[in-house]
Amino acid sequence: MGKIFKQLARHWAACLAVVALLFVQAYCDLSLPDYTSKIVDTGIQQGGIESPLPETVRQSTLDALSLLMSEEDADALQNAYGYYLQDDGVLKLRSDLTDAERTALEDAVTTPDIVLYMAAAQNANAPAGQNAAAMAPLSGYQSEDETAGAEAETMTAAPTAEDLDAVCAQFAAMAQMPGFSREMIQQQLASAMEQVDETTLSSMASQATLLVSLEYEAQGVSHDVQMAYLFRVGGQMLALTLLMVVVAILVGLIASRVSASIGRELRRETFSSVIHFSNAEIENFSTASLITRTTNDIQQVQFVCVILLRMVAYAPILGIGGVLHVVGSSSGLSWIVVLDVAILLLLIIFLMSVAMPKFKVMQQLVDRLNLVSREILTGIMPVRAFSREKFEEQRFDKANRELMGTQLFTNRAMVAMMPFMTLIMNGTSLLIVWFGGKAMDNGTMQVGEMIAFITYTMQIVMSFLMLAMVAVMLPRAGVAADRIDEVCRTKASIHDPDTATAKPALEKKDWDGVVRFEDVSFRFPGADSDALEHISFTAEPGEIIGVIGGTGSGKTTLVGLIPRFYDASSGTIRVDGRNVNSYSLEELREKVHVVLQRAVLFRGTLRENLLWGNKNANDEEMQAAVKAAQAADFVQSKGGLDMKITAEGRNLSGGQSQRLSIARA
Repeated sequence: MGKIFKQLARHWAACLAVVALLFVQAYCDLSLPDYTSKIVDTGIQQGGIESPLPETVRQSTLDALSLLMSEEDADALQNAYGYYLQDDGVLKLRSDLTDAERTALEDAVTTPDIVLYMAAAQNANAPAGQNAAAMAPLSGYQSEDETAGAEAETMTAAPTAEDLDAVCAQFAAMAQMPGFSREMIQQQLASAMEQVDETTLSSMASQATLLVSLEYEAQGVSHDVQMAYLFRVGGQMLALTLLMVVVAILVGLIASRVSASIGRELRRETFSSVIHFSNAEIENFSTASLITRTTNDIQQVQFVCVILLRMVAYAPILGIGGVLHVVGSSSGLSWIVVLDVAILLLLIIFLMSVAMPKFKVMQQLVDRLNLVSREILTGIMPVRAFSREKFEEQRFDKANRELMGTQLFTNRAMVAMMPFMTLIMNGTSLLIVWFGGKAMDNGTMQVGEMIAFITYTMQIVMSFLMLAMVAVMLPRAGVAADRIDEVCRTKASIHDPDTATAKPALEKKDWDGVVRFEDVSFRFPGADSDALEHISFTAEPGEIIGVIGGTGSGKTTLVGLIPRFYDASSGTIRVDGRNVNSYSLEELREKVHVVLQRAVLFRGTLRENLLWGNKNANDEEMQAAVKAAQAADFVQSKGGLDMKITAEGRNLSGGQSQRLSIARA
């Protein structure tokens, strides 16, 4: 995994930009449930009223509220509405109030709001032709009195603006009575409040906004207040949603560009390493494995880099934010989230311990399948010649089935995760609804709060779901990254000499072409015996040397030692009197050209292939080389130097490919 993060570190600026954008996205995502709660609780249930302090109030209501407050608080309340008197006789709350002043007024007016609303409710439920006493709500708070409880049960009719006006008139008349004292009302109110338990007090708190709703109804603006609130909060939700969409698009764009850049760089580094490998390194890895590492493994790393930036980086931010919101709430349901997190962690640990060992095996089986496929397709002619199609189908099917079995195991582990996650999510919703319903019945939670709590919990569960999915993918990508790094870290055993021992290059006019073997022996890496033993000979310019031996006697190996396809285990090989190890590979291979038995031509034109031998050659020199290789006749018939050659020269016969390889040399 460290190697994947090392690749991401190369693009640290883009990764930081992604993380910053993810914080913005998480902020938007975590804010939406709060806005949903506001719309349900405040916008719908409370008619858009956020504060027990009305923005506009009639003088009669203001006077009634003032009577239920201390003289100091009453003066502050009157002064808060002492300006901006409207033409219709409605007082408007001052806009220059500080936050501290506004908060103090809200605290001071909450209890009078409740008392005034309860008085209006009792007036609404009083027998026809009777008016409830103005101070009746104060005695109604005596929770120990069974009569008060029975009386509360009979209050089924909702108060109206007329009830509020009637109660305000009663309070105004009471204030004119002889012997009236504000202190007496304060004492009765304080005594009543002391007998109210916390649960009842919490359920009564919403009645403060109900009084404001009655006041707005009396003014005829309740609908306008509610719609203004819904449009304002809904507009904020829409703006946050649009911002979240824009940020998500930007994150996807940046993550895709970073992962594509990582894939490009890994392919470049891997291919650069492979192209400089000697035959020993190629044989050590195998061609099929190198192809898998350059394609499939890099795709795995590239894919997981996108996942890391888009999901792994986002999941903790969203999950931690959701936990903080849930723990910070006063719902008392935080234990449900703790239980969820514990179960999810156990599930992720179990899945990783089961699936991780299989991913390394899977990549090895992909190598095996590619090797079998390459062998069969490369040798398709002898397969057909010996009627081995059925056998090779069975061999391919065996490798294919082994890979399928491992993939099925890992896929089942990933698929099994989804039912468990669904069970956890549904079980969590059930617990929240069950215990949240009880909290709502006790008056400690509202509908919108429960909706927000469920949403936050689902966000936390989804965060762990994303982490669980990635936890299954990361081990395979980690194995792929290790395999790629193994190729990139492998140094070619054959390389240019050190600067200190290198000799200046010879001019072409000084080339003689003398090749000398001095007691040369060679052993393949890991072999038990030498393939060549004590070979000594000299090839002078103009001589034709034939090396004769049985199959596997080392003839091709002997030739490969001259251009340093391999390095001799002992002895010295000299070209023009210099040890081949003292030449740079470019200079040595410019002096020595090899035509192997298996001719390899590259897709393009004949001219492009011949220029491999001398990039500065003109048409006359290339025509002379073709003629010397006895290929002029068929080259001319196929279009001359511009004749098309397909991949590996498949549009030519074996002999024609050999002759053109000689011409190129």
